[in-house]
Amino acid sequence: MPRPTGCPAWSSTGFGAAAVVQPNAAWAEAHLDALVTALVAVTGVTTVIKNGTGRSRGLEGLAEETVVLTGGLDGPVPVPMNGATYMADLLGGQKTGLFFDQRDNHAFAARLGRGGRVLDVFSHVGGFGLAALANGATSALAVDGSTAALDLAEAGARASGLGDRFAVREADAFEALAALAEESARFELVVCDPPAFAPHKGALDAGLRAYERVARMAAPLVAPGGYLVLCSCSHAADLAQFRAACTRGVGKGGRRAQLIHTGFAGPDHPMLPQLAESGYLKALAFRLD
Repeated sequence: MPRPTGCPAWSSTGFGAAAVVQPNAAWAEAHLDALVTALVAVTGVTTVIKNGTGRSRGLEGLAEETVVLTGGLDGPVPVPMNGATYMADLLGGQKTGLFFDQRDNHAFAARLGRGGRVLDVFSHVGGFGLAALANGATSALAVDGSTAALDLAEAGARASGLGDRFAVREADAFEALAALAEESARFELVVCDPPAFAPHKGALDAGLRAYERVARMAAPLVAPGGYLVLCSCSHAADLAQFRAACTRGVGKGGRRAQLIHTGFAGPDHPMLPQLAESGYLKALAFRLD
């Protein structure tokens, strides 16, 4: 799903018979009826939900609201992706219910986790953990501070036939990382996909310190020869700044690393040369000695 930082003025993402639209600019709000009519005509969806949340709408002077524009919903929507089934709460979930923009990064990380134990921190509805299990990981632990998100993650695990290898821990991510270190826990793949720590330029310095802290605390949990995947959806932190913060953190965590892959948003979330914010999503995959 598109994230508020880096969203275009108008966007839509479909899940089977349902679609979520985000009119993030005043012009899109003014022409919403025509846009929705065209969306239904082209895609054939029967339910369209308006997700009118996020900082962009506030800057445009628009009210925040999430409403069903056409059709109806009966609970979370099952979404197949990378061999797993995810449960997306399109009305009450975080942002628009599922971070579809991460699917290519889910798939790459899943290959790294094949045959090993996986830790998915800031897991939301199980994005990285469920993909890894569906592609051969032996176990996955999902950590998130939201009860509702973890309930959906467990429902997705059951729907995917992966419930016996999937566990959750509801906790503040930093507290969970510290607790796992105290437990001497180790994983062949650790993934941290936090919310935007630097959603605007004024938050950049604090955000980079937070990304460094995540890397420093996560690195010791990676088994020798294992992998650490670190993500950022902060458009204010460019790739070079994010990479430098993560590299510092890994080093301060006492590990040596090789950067083996850099990922971005899926191709349906293109980077626009004239809109720097559209390059918001970054994913770095490190191999740790």
